[in-house]
Amino acid sequence: QKLDQEISKARQTLDETIQPNYDSAREVVARTTTEKDEARKKMEGIYAKQGRGQQFTTKEARDTHLQAQIQDLSSATAERDRELGQKGDQLANLRRTASSEIKDLEKKTADVSKKNETLKSLTYTIDEKKKERNDMAESRKEQWRALEEVTERVNDSREAARRSLSDMRKITPRATSMGLDALARIVEQEKIVVGQQYFGILMHNFELENEKFQTAVEVAAQNALFHVIVDTDSTAARLMKRLEKDKLGRVTFLPLNQLNVSNVNYPDSPDVTPMLSQCIRYDPKVEKAMQHVFGKKLLARSVDVASTWSSRSGMDAITMEGDLCSRKGALTGGFIDTSKSRLRAYAEQKSSEATLKKLQVEQREMQRKATSIDQQISSVMGEVQRLEAKQANLEHLINRTEDEIATTQSKIDNHKKQMETIEVETIPPIEVEIASLESQRERLQDEIGTELSTTLTEADRSMLTRLKAIQMELETEIETQTQALEEVSVERQRLQSLLEDNLLRRRRELVEESSDGVDSSRRASRGGADNTVATQAKRKEDLEQRQRELDDAIRSATDIEEKLLEARKTDSDFRSELIAAKNQHEKLKSKDMNNTRALEEAQESAERLLNKRTICMGKRELYMKKIQELGSLPPASELSTYTQLSISALTREIESVNKKLKKYSHVNKKAYDQFVNFSEQRESLLKRKQDLDKGADKVKELIESLDRQKDEAINRTFRGVSAHFKDVFKELVPNGAGELIMRTALDEGTSDDEEEKTNTNENNPDVSMYRGIGIAVRFSPVGENYLMSQLSGGQKALVALALIFAIQRCDPAPFYLFDELDQALDSTYRAAVASLIQRQANSEENPTQFICSTFRPELVSVANRCYGISHQNKVSSIHHLSKKDALHFIANLMNKEEALGEVTSFATSRASKRSSAEADSSTPTGKRKSREGELEEEDDDDVDALEEASAATPLVA
Repeated sequence: QKLDQEISKARQTLDETIQPNYDSAREVVARTTTEKDEARKKMEGIYAKQGRGQQFTTKEARDTHLQAQIQDLSSATAERDRELGQKGDQLANLRRTASSEIKDLEKKTADVSKKNETLKSLTYTIDEKKKERNDMAESRKEQWRALEEVTERVNDSREAARRSLSDMRKITPRATSMGLDALARIVEQEKIVVGQQYFGILMHNFELENEKFQTAVEVAAQNALFHVIVDTDSTAARLMKRLEKDKLGRVTFLPLNQLNVSNVNYPDSPDVTPMLSQCIRYDPKVEKAMQHVFGKKLLARSVDVASTWSSRSGMDAITMEGDLCSRKGALTGGFIDTSKSRLRAYAEQKSSEATLKKLQVEQREMQRKATSIDQQISSVMGEVQRLEAKQANLEHLINRTEDEIATTQSKIDNHKKQMETIEVETIPPIEVEIASLESQRERLQDEIGTELSTTLTEADRSMLTRLKAIQMELETEIETQTQALEEVSVERQRLQSLLEDNLLRRRRELVEESSDGVDSSRRASRGGADNTVATQAKRKEDLEQRQRELDDAIRSATDIEEKLLEARKTDSDFRSELIAAKNQHEKLKSKDMNNTRALEEAQESAERLLNKRTICMGKRELYMKKIQELGSLPPASELSTYTQLSISALTREIESVNKKLKKYSHVNKKAYDQFVNFSEQRESLLKRKQDLDKGADKVKELIESLDRQKDEAINRTFRGVSAHFKDVFKELVPNGAGELIMRTALDEGTSDDEEEKTNTNENNPDVSMYRGIGIAVRFSPVGENYLMSQLSGGQKALVALALIFAIQRCDPAPFYLFDELDQALDSTYRAAVASLIQRQANSEENPTQFICSTFRPELVSVANRCYGISHQNKVSSIHHLSKKDALHFIANLMNKEEALGEVTSFATSRASKRSSAEADSSTPTGKRKSREGELEEEDDDDVDALEEASAATPLVA
């Protein structure tokens, strides 16, 4: 609405004020211009009349000349009349065409209105169907929500049942728990009748009269709560046999036919009461079992009372707090953790199972209702889809007709503009020109036959004076009116631009944003109140839908919070289980330590056996050594001589031989054996020496081969980089040349060994002779080469880039990252570097990715993608830019540099004038050059400052 008010205000200003002023000013300018031209032509006629008096000597010659001019004017007038007639015919044709198109536009507009009525009815029907669908969807959501809640409750109840069962198992002995779990299957398998033959555990068969008796009853029954009640001992025997056979645990049975229960006389005292009648309710079928467990149990008021009556009556007395006074004199009491109560755990388990069954029935009913609603929604959705297809077809027809209306309206507007141009701008000048020609022809016609005179008459002079005054007044008025016309024209152009390029465009954009699509926005902008109502209804429906979604989101958040609380509770349970698992881990760890000790003992035993084996091996070696010390054994033929002798005979023989050997005691008995051993060792060492010599030769050959390969690789790499450096430098500097120079010890003259100089190949010296690499370049076809130390900063940067690209060609990398590599280069070298990077990036043999930051257009123009980096609030952000936007940024930067350059140029011109005024005329050139160099340096400093100021948003190409 605010935008419409602005549009209406602008149009009102344009139509009521600006446009009338513009038309009036234009009319005044045209009129005054015509009057001025008429006055000028009259003055020219008077001057021409005077000139003809001097030009012609006779009146007849003058009249002949005037007749020729009159004929020319008549021809020009006829030509303008024909042109005026053509423009009139063109205007008539445009009017007929516009009239026909207006009739067609009215017909199509009526058709669109009729279709919009149909569309409105169809939209209303669809909205009703959607409302019905939404209502059903809401109902389904409610059903789903209720179903989800019930499902959650079922899961919670199932989890509660699981926890209660887990709690029961935790407080039940392991063997008993296993046995009770197995009994349920065994009873079903053995087809034992539950309730007649099998009654379950004791706590299943009674209920507490009041919760306050829970601790006393549990202390009185103790482990008997898990005893199983059966009808006969035969049933118990069958069940125990199965448990024993399958190793399924251990259970205590209470067969009713074997329980001997005597009548008990309970004391008559207000301080004690029988627990069997006061605390529990039970089925008479299991009365014997109850009497067996609770028959001799009394509920006492206090511990003193319990102690007194237990010894007096011969029964166990229990207080409400769980303190037990046994009839045998023992006292049991202290703190009891009610959270681990067996009866409470059983009650919770029983309640959880009942709740679970009830919730499961409710869940199945809700699932049935949700399925029924889904079927109804599917039916309604099918109807909505059919109607929406019909609506889409109708919208397509309306859109196409509206497009035709827009095209026709555009044609009508163009024709109106053409007609206005012809009526206002084309025909009036032609009519004015025709009138001017007629006026000239009449003046010439009036001059025919008059006297020939070289001077002006008094009337002509007064007329000329009056015409000059009129012309001056008209020029002043034209200047004033032209200025006013320009001001009004500027204001008119501003309002038209404001309407067309700003307000109307914003209105169309807002209409498109507020509608579901471009087509519906077009109908909303061109249609009547019906479409507006339909749009409002749809928006209202969307608002209600969003509100419902918001409510659903709030409910979902609430559910999630509840689930979070439940998850925290579950986490607490898991932590408890983790503590239990840690305890179990400690037990297993203790068991592992026992096993480790057993393993260590086994290892010690194995070590003892190994020591024994080592001792035996030592003895074996000792005996073998003694055998070797005996020397060479005699032949077997000689040994056979002594095999038949007895030990005493052999002993006497040995003594006799030893006496004879004393004569040869100075002889080395082991000489032969030592000779044989030393000979074998010598042969082994010689063979090993030969192997080591061969290995040493191979190692030397390998070292020499590696040295040669290293030298070849270094020389090959240098030659490759040097060749690529020449090519790259030639590409960057077409008129220049560059090369890499390997400096060696020969160049430095550091070798004093003349023989080494003689044996060294100067073209391919040894790598050990290398001392470094130098670079020699020139930037012109002729001239001497320059070293790096002799180059300027920009030239050094160019040489460095050439070296980098040369290395890249020799050993390519997957990508390169350059930061303002063209900062120190001029435009020629920047273009050459950009061209080189583009060729390398698009190379078929070895393409490479280049990432460059720059403030110059050369790299941006060849880049595949451009990104702008902005720095705001101490945070850098990356924005993808099109090449057009990037070049626009560079252009703005260059404009700033040019503006700075103009200031510098102005300073340069002033400095030049001051220098020329002070310098001698014979030597202006050198000083001017010096001053220009200083100013160029200042300009470079200013550009650098501008680049530093623009560095907040660099471009990455």
